Amino acid sequence: MKSGSLLWQRRLRVWHRRLAIITAVQLLLWTVSGVYFAFIDIKEVRGEPHRLALPTQAIDLSQFDLPVTATSQLTVKPRLKGELVVGVVDSKTGATNWLTPQGEPVEPLTSEQAISVVWDKTDIAADVTEWVTTASEAAEYRGRQLPLWRAYDVDEPSLRVYVDPRSGDIVAIRNTAWRAWDFLWMLHIMDYDDRDDIGTWLLKLFSLLALLTAIAGIVLYVLIPRRASSKA
Repeated sequence: MKSGSLLWQRRLRVWHRRLAIITAVQLLLWTVSGVYFAFIDIKEVRGEPHRLALPTQAIDLSQFDLPVTATSQLTVKPRLKGELVVGVVDSKTGATNWLTPQGEPVEPLTSEQAISVVWDKTDIAADVTEWVTTASEAAEYRGRQLPLWRAYDVDEPSLRVYVDPRSGDIVAIRNTAWRAWDFLWMLHIMDYDDRDDIGTWLLKLFSLLALLTAIAGIVLYVLIPRRASSKA
């Protein structure tokens, strides 16, 4: 009976060791990424300190002539100095169409206008723009509607601003802290493609393996002291 118990403990140790080897690297990555997430300021990651507080602006509604219905959702905002644009939400698709106050589709911002928007709405002295029309799964502007203007200071190309050419919104500010966060988030959730799926089969598998490793370790911790005390 005693030899059977020792054999069972020996087998449990072997399986615990194997599980620990398999999960050790991922457990380390979870720990490292978790420490980073806990200590980094999320506002810094999102680039919020670079955004400028915009002054409130009185709007004269008499200048608007829009083809909308009573159920239409409207958003009015300044795009450039002295220019207002109106976002009309399509009730069927949920997409926002940006119009002039007279109801005409807005013209996309030019490169110079995009730089002006960045200067007006952030503290980033952008002087270079790039027209972004294609998306990749791990792009730092993923989830945003294309096309976009990417703007940055030639002396600090790692700090990038993404501007919606229709609304003039700053849709994203990307910096080194964000890229570190994004990389560690990819390792944390084990989604190596688009980095947004928190339900990957790899994450589920390694979560179960880590749980089994912990349970096996607790069982061994409980059994070994009893064995030692029985010899005393």
